[in-house]
Amino acid sequence: MNNKFNQVKNHKINQNPKTDGEKLAGLEKFIHKIMPYWSVIVEPFILFTKGEDEFVSWETFLTQSMVEKYLIHPPDLLLIDNGKMIILELDGKIHDIKTEKTDKRNKRCELNNIPYIVVNEADLRVKLDIPKTRPLTQDQINNAFHAQLIKLL
Repeated sequence: MNNKFNQVKNHKINQNPKTDGEKLAGLEKFIHKIMPYWSVIVEPFILFTKGEDEFVSWETFLTQSMVEKYLIHPPDLLLIDNGKMIILELDGKIHDIKTEKTDKRNKRCELNNIPYIVVNEADLRVKLDIPKTRPLTQDQINNAFHAQLIKLL
């Protein structure tokens, strides 16, 4: 009986992630489930040329010379399969007010024809009619991502 209670409790915890890290971990797990052959890189660094904003490469770590030479964008997740790359951003409260940095990030991806998916939690709440006092579930976040992925592919 106690074990069953713990399973239900753990499921509820997994379904109501509180931190960005928990949300990204749940999303990463979901991506591995639906796209098992894709590589998922958590919080990589995307390098762009300074000034022209041209894509150079992505890296999992940075050197001081890279920091000095390139404009660096750290997306939440990077999906890779056979040379195809998709950037995934999970925009939380800091992005509720559209910032200049958010707009520049999106324009950089568009300029370089890099497919990207943005799951904006505030927009998702409005779409699903969820009050701000109630947290989004992991399934709601995963489904929003999956809907955008289907449109992209």
